Amino acid sequence: MHPLRIDFLQRRRPASLLGWALMLAGATGMSVAAWDYSQAQDELRAALDRAERQDRGSKVQRVSSAPAVAPALAQAAARAGAALSLPWGRLLRELETQADPQVALLGVEAQGATRTLRVTGEARGMTEVVGYVERLRTSPMALSVVLGTHELRSVEGIEVIRFTVDVDWGAPL
Repeated sequence: MHPLRIDFLQRRRPASLLGWALMLAGATGMSVAAWDYSQAQDELRAALDRAERQDRGSKVQRVSSAPAVAPALAQAAARAGAALSLPWGRLLRELETQADPQVALLGVEAQGATRTLRVTGEARGMTEVVGYVERLRTSPMALSVVLGTHELRSVEGIEVIRFTVDVDWGAPL
């Protein structure tokens, strides 16, 4: 048996010519990229300075030449703002808490101005539909819950009841 030779201090091989060439190419590429970045940064700084000078010079003109807002546009913006300020998040969370695994919700249509919500869904039987409507009636946000329509349909050979529920809602007291 030959003796085991353990050499923890092996001599390193000298770097090859290919290694030195790759290192030189990488350093050259890095310096070109750094120079390009520096040029782009200088151009951006110059463009921002120009824009700031133009902004200072035209500020007075902009205020005086602002067009008057049409009353119809102002009313439309006010309606949109009012619709967005409604508590949609709380309402949708409330619908999630009243969810039933036996009822599949297909759609929710909201009328923000009238605070009316139309929920469309499907269930296997009328007892599930009535149970869902009753659960919606117990919601603190629901002022009025009415089963609008219901019809028996066949979906992939399975009899289901498609229904709509109209919900008038408001903030809980």
